[in-house]
Amino acid sequence: MEYKELAAELLRLRAEQLKSGVWRQTAKLTQGELLALYFLQGHDGGAYPREMSQELSVSSARIAAMLRDMEEKGWVVRRDDTCDSRHTLVLLTDQGREEILRRRDQTLSALAGALEALGREDSEELLRLLKRLNEICNDRK
Repeated sequence: MEYKELAAELLRLRAEQLKSGVWRQTAKLTQGELLALYFLQGHDGGAYPREMSQELSVSSARIAAMLRDMEEKGWVVRRDDTCDSRHTLVLLTDQGREEILRRRDQTLSALAGALEALGREDSEELLRLLKRLNEICNDRK
């Protein structure tokens, strides 16, 4: 099989994955509001909207809308920065922390079950190859 055919098969498989409950659950955890919660959790529960926009590759307008929705859900609060009142800091609430941990645990359990069905050796090989592919793709940016 030629590399373009292999690439086409990879794209087809990726599209097919999005139909699966486990992969759909994983995708939700890595986009939108849940990704923002995950980002905040990894940054000691707080960050600036501009930092979030840059790191998540999302426009500042999209971040503003997302933060408004997340604030309504009680997942985050926005506060003036105590060091510089011209800036706003986004803080993860206890409710937001509980939400991201709950969703992450659900996703990890689902993925662990799929990897268990695949078996240890194949799971380790899959992860090794995915890491290598990520390295190659990241080098080609």
